[in-house]
Amino acid sequence: MKQYIYKPQELGFTEYPQGLLRLDFEETQDASAADLFVVPPSLMNFLTPQQLDELPYMRGNEERHVFFDVSDYEPLYSKRCIFIRCNTRDWYFASDPNTIAWPWPVEDFSECVELPEGGFKYDVSFQGWLSTDARRISSDACKSYALLKSDIMQYPDFCGYIYDTPEGIRRRQEFRRSMRESRIALCPESIAGVLPYRFFEAMSAGRVPLLVSSHYALPFADEIPYDEFILRCPAERAIEAQYIAYAFTLNADGEIARRGRKARHYWETYLNRENWKQLMTEAVAKKVAEMRCASR
Repeated sequence: MKQYIYKPQELGFTEYPQGLLRLDFEETQDASAADLFVVPPSLMNFLTPQQLDELPYMRGNEERHVFFDVSDYEPLYSKRCIFIRCNTRDWYFASDPNTIAWPWPVEDFSECVELPEGGFKYDVSFQGWLSTDARRISSDACKSYALLKSDIMQYPDFCGYIYDTPEGIRRRQEFRRSMRESRIALCPESIAGVLPYRFFEAMSAGRVPLLVSSHYALPFADEIPYDEFILRCPAERAIEAQYIAYAFTLNADGEIARRGRKARHYWETYLNRENWKQLMTEAVAKKVAEMRCASR
């Protein structure tokens, strides 16, 4: 397939903003010869549907346009374009049927994969912002459950990726330490229906994620056997997270570590942002093949 990559000026920019989409197809400068039209900047840089409607090659080529959305915003555009979205909820597929669910970009936590010297110190780890009921309820439940040894620190505000402050540096160090020393990483949704960064960080660290969320769409769901290494709890039953965690800790640490290594393996294979260009190319090629089959 050949791709036409929009130039910054065609998108209303003097230069590309951050959050670029790159695919490994042959490039062409001839729009009439293109199989795909690629819009490099993240959708978060477009404020209105009208801006997308007015793209030079959009009309009549909607299904051949590819966008990347690495934001928390609700979709503003409902056409049969190919949308690669980090914030995909299950209901998106009704209005945007060609959506591809995608992971959040997280660090490589390879230093956490090996079991800590002397074994695990904690059953459950959570260091995070209490932005949703799912976070507050599940972390409170695990923290107060006498049969669990939890390492939980709850914050009233978001620190995010601002690590250049003393508090930001301290929080990040504590997060890494806690995850490394714990059997389970509690991963409640931070926005309703959106997979949290914590989920992918836990996989990167080779830890078993306990996902407390509903209406999410897992990336590479056909390729990754998630239920072989993750735990699930619907957001509306967050109060039950401690029971799910405790039941899992009855497994031997060897089994827990094995599942954690499996999580790490699938993160390295399908989710690591260092491989995104290849992975996105393969995902888009698969989506195009599905669309062609459906149109026959």
